[in-house]
Amino acid sequence: MKKLVFFLFLCTVVYLTAKRSTNHNITFNTLLNYNIEALAADEGLNVYHCFGTGSVDCPVVHTKVKYVAGGYSLEK
Repeated sequence: MKKLVFFLFLCTVVYLTAKRSTNHNITFNTLLNYNIEALAADEGLNVYHCFGTGSVDCPVVHTKVKYVAGGYSLEK
């Protein structure tokens, strides 16, 4: 009888540990996706300067240029 109780207790501990680790991974992946989206989001600053001729798309005139420079400012 003691072996059966010990076996059931051990199965319960393994089940709860596995369940907790899978829930933690889901939360981590969701948080990671939010961070990636925040880093990739446009901040609304559309001041670009395009220079030269090359293979980079200029967002202003939609032509191929060598360099695209965008300004950053804390003021609007």
